[in-house]
Amino acid sequence: LSASEVLRRMLPEGLEVPSAFEMVGHIAHLNLREEHLPFKSLIGQVILDKNRKVIRTVVNKVGQIESEFRVFAMEVIAGEEDFETEVKQGGLTFTLDFSKVYWNSRLST
Repeated sequence: LSASEVLRRMLPEGLEVPSAFEMVGHIAHLNLREEHLPFKSLIGQVILDKNRKVIRTVVNKVGQIESEFRVFAMEVIAGEEDFETEVKQGGLTFTLDFSKVYWNSRLST
């Protein structure tokens, strides 16, 4: 079963299944909605379990982005508390601390 299928079976009926997340190296970054917060540990663990080969840390954004550098507060909801990761893009490898650096591969061109 996929992560979405597992969550569909485990979350309360009628609750939308969160399925999208951003990958930053070994970190899965979620933006959970308010209604998902009571289930954040379960959601994080399922995502971790279903993606163990590539994900070691699952985080959820906490609060709003308030810095000109777009960094945000986050909480670990599953896995290791390890924010230093490597990202490969354009033939280059970047090592960064995701808790201190904004990274979004979807904004690259």
